[in-house]
Amino acid sequence: MKKHGFRFWLLAIVGLLGMVLSLSQPPKQVAAADNTLKSVFSIDAGRKYFSADQLKTIIDRAHTDGYTDVQVLLGNDALRLLLDDMSVTINGKTYGSDVVKQAIQAGNKAYYDDPNGNALTQADMDAVLKYAAARDINIIPVINSPGHMDAILTAMAQLGIKNPAFNGSKRTVDLNNDTAIAFTKALLQKYVMYFKGHATTFNFGSDEYANDVDTGGWAKLQQSGTYKKFVAYVNDLAAMAKNAGLKPMVFNDGIYYDNNTSFGTFDKDLIVSYWTAGWGGYDVAKPEFLTDKGLKIMNTNDGWYWVLGRVDGDLYSYKTALASLASKKFTDVPGASSAVPIIGSVQAVWADDPSAQLDMPALLKLMDQFSTAYAPYLVRPADYSKVDAAIAAVPRQLNQYTEASVAKLDAALNAVVRGKKATDQALVDGYAQTITVAIKALQLRPADYTKVDAAIAAAKKLDRSHYQDLSAVDAALAAVNRNLNITQQAQVDTMAAKITAAIAALVLKPVPQPDPRQQQVPTKPL
Repeated sequence: MKKHGFRFWLLAIVGLLGMVLSLSQPPKQVAAADNTLKSVFSIDAGRKYFSADQLKTIIDRAHTDGYTDVQVLLGNDALRLLLDDMSVTINGKTYGSDVVKQAIQAGNKAYYDDPNGNALTQADMDAVLKYAAARDINIIPVINSPGHMDAILTAMAQLGIKNPAFNGSKRTVDLNNDTAIAFTKALLQKYVMYFKGHATTFNFGSDEYANDVDTGGWAKLQQSGTYKKFVAYVNDLAAMAKNAGLKPMVFNDGIYYDNNTSFGTFDKDLIVSYWTAGWGGYDVAKPEFLTDKGLKIMNTNDGWYWVLGRVDGDLYSYKTALASLASKKFTDVPGASSAVPIIGSVQAVWADDPSAQLDMPALLKLMDQFSTAYAPYLVRPADYSKVDAAIAAVPRQLNQYTEASVAKLDAALNAVVRGKKATDQALVDGYAQTITVAIKALQLRPADYTKVDAAIAAAKKLDRSHYQDLSAVDAALAAVNRNLNITQQAQVDTMAAKITAAIAALVLKPVPQPDPRQQQVPTKPL
């Protein structure tokens, strides 16, 4: 969120008063909608460029700290994700992909020329999504409109779309400009289709309409009658998400502003990211009113907000974000005066000043402390170190063991289910124990006695009467040990070799010579 000028200081004063009041009147606890509440970390990677590696670092910590989702604002004033195909066709006219990319990059530079980068590529985001999925973290993409569109408005103007902005606003599209609205929807459609199948929720923002000009704001939008178009616009985006199998989400301040329902009905499948109960002159609908209209609430309590660069101070500083961890319950929704069901809670880090330095260690520490403060809701992952150690102990040469014992080990290995939470630690430790038992029960296959059997068969065929001394053969046969295993194959082969060698060394008995005396020729009679 970002406020300017008088609104900024007004919010600062109201925020300070709210902190003082909260010391004497703690916010009421709001009932949970179910037993499984989402725990979301939100990062403003729209205003400030975050690399894929930086997003992966945040995802890693979200995983170890027990968060269920990471919300990534990719379109928030700037637009920090460029898809491979950025071509847009509206009213029979096609804006080429490269031309659109160049226009958006120019818009990003006009908003803030970030020295760290202009925008992520589709390949970057592919890697981030894959990384998150491997760690069981859902990614919630955010492309904000009709407000917070600075870079897109600049791009539209560069592409030749006339007067896309609302009445001098630098960040909000004019809902009465049909061409600008058509371009915005076509652009959003590309992102919705990209995230189809990779996310479950798509956040369209829809907050703070033209808060940078005096003629803007929800009240004046209602006074002019244009608020009816805002309702229709949000419903169109909700339908866009639902058609892609995604749940639509928006921020709360523009939804049924001032409890006014005369301009139409918002899609009841909307998830409302409830961040503010409003302040003087900013009369947003209370959470009870929204749930009565059938809308789901994602608790995005701005008491947990940290704006990068703000260390001390009373508005969205690191100090106030830490203090809120002690003063607010996980289910405390801003402005709630009764039990309101929620689907989860969001901790958010913003980059209202995109030039402010990113203090990643401080950011990760804030995540750690949020996880610790609300440990019952942020269930950390189970420790698989014992399982990993057991798997590492599995012998590499499993072909040396009997099929039956290897089958039992395979069953133990295949029974391991990753992604369990700490509440299932005993089950995970059981995986390790079962694997260890199966390893100990591995039975070595018996050695191969084929050569020995062949040698013995050759010995049995010998006609013992033909040889002088068969003691060496008999000794080799007697030395055969039938109880050796596959690891002792060399010994078995040696047995066969000794039998074969003994047979080869046999000496035949000498052939008997005839007696000369018995071979005298008798004399013939005269």
